[in-house]
Amino acid sequence: MLDDNKIYTAEEVYKSILKRIIKLELEPGQLISENQMCIDYGVSRSIIRNAFTKLAQLKFVEVRPQRGTYVTQIDLNYISDLLMLRTAVEKEVIYEMFTKLDESARLELVKKLEKNIEEEEKYIDERTYSRKFGILDSEFHKTMIDSVNRYALVIILSDIMLHISRWRNFDVKFANRIHELVEEHKNIVNGIKSNDLYKAQECMAAHLETITDIYESAIKQYPRYFIS
Repeated sequence: MLDDNKIYTAEEVYKSILKRIIKLELEPGQLISENQMCIDYGVSRSIIRNAFTKLAQLKFVEVRPQRGTYVTQIDLNYISDLLMLRTAVEKEVIYEMFTKLDESARLELVKKLEKNIEEEEKYIDERTYSRKFGILDSEFHKTMIDSVNRYALVIILSDIMLHISRWRNFDVKFANRIHELVEEHKNIVNGIKSNDLYKAQECMAAHLETITDIYESAIKQYPRYFIS
């Protein structure tokens, strides 16, 4: 929800519109009015156009001449490729956890991850990923990646990974998946805890592969959201 009394900077306008797209408040395929955005944020057309240009560069909006600006639909093939890339990174992180961290360091990491999961379970009935659970989910993965000093990889990939964030918001809301995500986190931690590299990596892959099970039903129920 926007603050009617706030004076927005150009950067804040851009970040706010991006956030609304990722959270699906501005839906895939939706026409977004330049005039309405000017009213919503109390800013000039040039600021809105600049925000649209940045969002177009990230492929979150498409400016169609003589027709207007539309939120891009979700390209499931592209999301699948991004998830494969993310899986490759996180499986390598797990490999380095087993080859570069001694057992005591891994056990300390397990304690941090289990503490995170305890917090996640407080929000297990949430239906919206973008609230507290989403923050905890990000912290879960960041804790592992930080343990082997590889978070620079996430920063390098940060812009394109925003598309995964939008997909995750849809995935969780559509399939009511927070309970499953918590269980998947537990499976990953159990793999680490039991000193089983293969199990930990396979559980991570299963955790990140989120398209197959809901592909057909998602497209059938929300055809406007997806590139056909």
